[in-house]
Amino acid sequence: MEKFNKTLLILAMIVSSNLITYGQFSAERYKEWSNTTGYAKTYVVDCNHPRASDQNLGSFDFPFATINKAAQRVKAGERVLIRAGVYREMIEPWYGGTGADKMISYEAMGGERVIVKGSRIFNTKWLQNMVFTDALPESEIPNTWSRKVWVSKLPENLFEKGYNPFTLPNILPNEHDWMPWSVLTIGKPPYNLKRGLLFQDGKRMTQLTNERDLTRIPGSYWVGKDSKSVHIHPFGSKDPNSSLFEIAVQSHLFKPQKVGLAYIQIKGITFEHCANGFLRTSTGAVTAFGGDHWIIEGNTIRHINSSGLEFGYFAFEIEDTNPLNVQPRKGDEKGGMIVRNNRIYDCGTAGIRSFTVVDGIIENNTICNCGWQDAENYWEVAGIKMLRNKNTLVRGNHIHHIQGGNGIWMDWDNQYSRVTKNIIHDIQTIQGGIFVEASKYPNLIDNNFLWNIDGHGIYGNDSDDLYVVHNLVANTTAPVVNAIVSTDRYLNGKKLTAENNTVKNNIFIDAAEPVVLQSATSTSDYNLFVSSKQPKMIHLSQLQKNGKETNSFELNAFASFNPDIYHFKLITESEIMKFPKLRVLDTDYYGRDLDHQMVYPGPFQLLSKNVEILLNEVPKN
Repeated sequence: MEKFNKTLLILAMIVSSNLITYGQFSAERYKEWSNTTGYAKTYVVDCNHPRASDQNLGSFDFPFATINKAAQRVKAGERVLIRAGVYREMIEPWYGGTGADKMISYEAMGGERVIVKGSRIFNTKWLQNMVFTDALPESEIPNTWSRKVWVSKLPENLFEKGYNPFTLPNILPNEHDWMPWSVLTIGKPPYNLKRGLLFQDGKRMTQLTNERDLTRIPGSYWVGKDSKSVHIHPFGSKDPNSSLFEIAVQSHLFKPQKVGLAYIQIKGITFEHCANGFLRTSTGAVTAFGGDHWIIEGNTIRHINSSGLEFGYFAFEIEDTNPLNVQPRKGDEKGGMIVRNNRIYDCGTAGIRSFTVVDGIIENNTICNCGWQDAENYWEVAGIKMLRNKNTLVRGNHIHHIQGGNGIWMDWDNQYSRVTKNIIHDIQTIQGGIFVEASKYPNLIDNNFLWNIDGHGIYGNDSDDLYVVHNLVANTTAPVVNAIVSTDRYLNGKKLTAENNTVKNNIFIDAAEPVVLQSATSTSDYNLFVSSKQPKMIHLSQLQKNGKETNSFELNAFASFNPDIYHFKLITESEIMKFPKLRVLDTDYYGRDLDHQMVYPGPFQLLSKNVEILLNEVPKN
């Protein structure tokens, strides 16, 4: 081993004078901007104020009772300040801002807890209609076949604007026509389940497909075949009439009335309880509805039937028959969205899903416990899923516990976009922790930390010029990086391929399978393979005999990660080798400058025989 290490060191010194480069790709192309508005007027909303009324003028002494009332008044250069309270309403802005110096802002007042809910309190009494003899009793209330099960009717006055989610499946038949890739899910749960959600004492209940399964699962509900009744097995198997029930009835929580409103800020608000559908576009609980130059920061989005947040240029699927869907749009795919410091969790499909993101910055968000619908096979599930990304930066997000979907999914015709410094762990998918799909322009995946990926680590389906560098990927159940042609599709008239992909200077720990590159034009080298378990799954010497990973290195080590405190540990008796610097990167995960010639593999330039670091704190030395 010592002789082998010296040989690698000599090789590294030889190539250090001719540093590896990536041509035209630039990591310094992402446009940040800020809200510079000096607000000319402030509208105040305070549902708990004794004089609150939507007939008021919206002052501190005479505030509005609803946020949506202020949303019909506020104009460019003005803001809405919202006092603490629970607001059961849909916010539907009529106006947008006109520039960074004349934005419209919707914001919680100074640390106060503002909660916007798409649910209504369900006050109807829960009943049991047991069958005591061999004849069914005559009753308007459906029969209950177990002492654990209760039933109630759904009052029509719960539903507004003709939207009753208990009559609507998650995907309507015509929506399958607009999403032909979802055809195999037709008629299958959860795609044919109802959109309505039910909460008992704040806890989301689980919808079942079969009434008879209720007895087996506390905290579950079943929607009657007539869609007019709901049957429950309450949490604790107790009399539900002593609990608070809330029923999600709204299709959205924040949605402009017009497509394309610009320069809006949403700050510090909690959004929850949305009964939205699975359609890829137009269904986000909080949606910019095709707008541009929004700042969405410091919010919480949770307990959502489908996707939590949407901010793409396209407000609808191209084929959608909605009269507001005017195609083609004439806005040059405006973009400029900033989404940062939000917490998004308990969304049934995606935390974020958006169709066409140009000059976007998505950073420092926490997205977790999404995909609970387990709906991977309609191909719209992820912590973050964005299509047609151009000059877009996805940085510093913490994404974990995603069921049946990718951690980050950059889908279709991505151009010069970058996924960097993200922490992604505990992902279960047939795809990848990070997935860049169907692209022919350069895109960069660097300085990410991936741990416990039940699937591929980084997946490059049908993509060219994908650069996977300085990442740490651990504990995968499929190839640690996979960049292949997997479909027979065309992009802009050209057949999709998997050419010129580069995988270098990464750390791979306990991967089930090595890097898979399909094309001879693609390269994987200068990577560190770490084994902390037996049996060892990857044998580097065998790969090198076959002409692969020629300058890569392997070692045995103890490796662990505690996500609760962001603690990563790597302990080894071997020296960790440095590799030639790649010109595409100047800093590591912590923002520290890289050496000009030789660098450690992976995201951290602090490697030694014994490494203990916190991913959420910059080390002092």
